[in-house]
Amino acid sequence: MRRKTLGAELRKLRNAQDLPAEEIASLLGCSVAKVRHMENGRTSPSKAELKVLMDHYGLSQERRELLEETREGARKRGWWSTYRLPSWFQDYVGLETDAVRVRTFELEMVPGLLQTEAYARSINVVGSHMTQPEDVERQVNARIRRQERLGDDSMELHAVLSESALHRCAADSTLASGQLKRLLELGERPNITIQVLPFSVGLHASVSGSFTLLDFPLETWPSMAYQEYAVGGHLVDDKEAVAALGTVFQRLGDLALNEKDSAAAIESHLGN
Repeated sequence: MRRKTLGAELRKLRNAQDLPAEEIASLLGCSVAKVRHMENGRTSPSKAELKVLMDHYGLSQERRELLEETREGARKRGWWSTYRLPSWFQDYVGLETDAVRVRTFELEMVPGLLQTEAYARSINVVGSHMTQPEDVERQVNARIRRQERLGDDSMELHAVLSESALHRCAADSTLASGQLKRLLELGERPNITIQVLPFSVGLHASVSGSFTLLDFPLETWPSMAYQEYAVGGHLVDDKEAVAALGTVFQRLGDLALNEKDSAAAIESHLGN
């Protein structure tokens, strides 16, 4: 995200002066492809390269400090890099770490940010086609680490769960009590909204699958979406597709029970 933010800012600066990428490549003594890679966030400029660019664009000291701070942050490896996550999921976790709001709809399971350790472990064990036995604990630890963002209120989470997710959880007596009580506890936090989409609504706008929307700080990066399937997952950055999923999420939230009634629905499954 920091690479993308820095790249977007460099592209904006170049376009503001109506300069071709070829001129910047000549200035830096590099290829046009490298300039493109910097501007799309694939790579970061070195400290020397960034200084040359900032001098060329005539930036104020305040903006120079901000861009250099962003560059330094982009060079650091994310905490998730040590957990050997699948490449398609690493990208998502990196973006989630920088998101200020997460909106997620789940058909069949409790969202990862709301899972207990026991539930997360069972999900990974059941998904043995994706997670080898020796990797289960690493995956569980990564999932619990992701949840730390919820503790300092720096992230807002709005989760809509199909009632099916509650039924499947309640069906496992070893998981039900801990996971359902965890949902009730988290639902009381000011930065977390949990809604249940009951079976009684019938067909709805996302019967075809679950999805997550990520929103970032203003002036950094557009909202993105993420969809997961049985053998992987992918990010969605097409603006129209992301906007369409935003509309779908709004409709699901309108259909779902309010927070109070959702808590009552969750509690009702504790006795099943």
